[in-house]
Amino acid sequence: MITRSETLSYLLDEAKKMPGIYRPSPFWDSINEIHRKQIADIGIENFKRSVNFKYFNWRTLGIMRHQTAPILKQLFKGNFNPLLKSEFVNPKLAGIKNIYRVYVASLFELVKKDDHLKLFEKIEEPALGNPLLIRYGNGLRTQDLCNSIHEFYSVFDYADFGKKINAAEIGAGYGRTAYVFLKAMPESSYCIIDIPPALYVSQQYLSKVFAGEKIFTYRPFDSFETIEKEFMAARIKFLMPNQIELLPARIFDLIITVSSLHEMTREQISNFIKQIGRLSCGYFYTKQWRKSRVKDNNYILESEYPIPETWNEVYKRNRHPIQKMFFDALYSL
Repeated sequence: MITRSETLSYLLDEAKKMPGIYRPSPFWDSINEIHRKQIADIGIENFKRSVNFKYFNWRTLGIMRHQTAPILKQLFKGNFNPLLKSEFVNPKLAGIKNIYRVYVASLFELVKKDDHLKLFEKIEEPALGNPLLIRYGNGLRTQDLCNSIHEFYSVFDYADFGKKINAAEIGAGYGRTAYVFLKAMPESSYCIIDIPPALYVSQQYLSKVFAGEKIFTYRPFDSFETIEKEFMAARIKFLMPNQIELLPARIFDLIITVSSLHEMTREQISNFIKQIGRLSCGYFYTKQWRKSRVKDNNYILESEYPIPETWNEVYKRNRHPIQKMFFDALYSL
């Protein structure tokens, strides 16, 4: 039985109660309305072919062209396997079907080169959500899984972690990166901090994919003490953005934000960075557009994020290795 707290309408009503600093920016207000209609019309069982195309799974040539250079280098070096040996498993995309197929196979080749933990052999893309699957290299490949494994290594290879960490992500989409971290680090926990409909989708998705785990589903609370025992015992937790103010300081070893800060207002960005500094006792990984495409923050540049001088820059890549229109950075706090 689905409780009211698990319905999209309930979460949307709850989001309206948040202070303005945490409500969706005008940019996301418009997208969220589209996503709400898509979920109603198509169903959450097909979200990887609907709302996901506004998260980080790109299928249009206009945006894919920004990340093809490092991929096409393989073809120039004589590796034609992505072109000749990849194929769609499920119905093909219209228009750019072959470009997408070759791109995903090439992306897999690129990320696999540094897959020293053999994650591609241990982690498969869940069928839930009806993903666009490419058969290649004795397995099924997706753009999301490749990007998420690359993001995992962008943190794991540079951070001093044990086997057990408490991680959190601000703006997690449907939870693709959370899925990889939870699979790769089975003793760790993950907290998703997001707005609906994304919070609804990630909560439904990860709760089913990790059905045997303890889940802290979204619920309103006035003090951390009232939910502390259940929250800390859960492996996967779901919060709305305003609730982070109720969390104790230094509760997370790692906080991640991928393609989310650049879609907020500057006031919201500053507030989240302040909260990240309060909540993390370890690391902060960020991956954003080099120049925002959102007028809500006057197209903020990578150099304009108010990163405190006290944060230690582990590394900063002004051009991401794959998504060249993005930068990414890892800080220790």
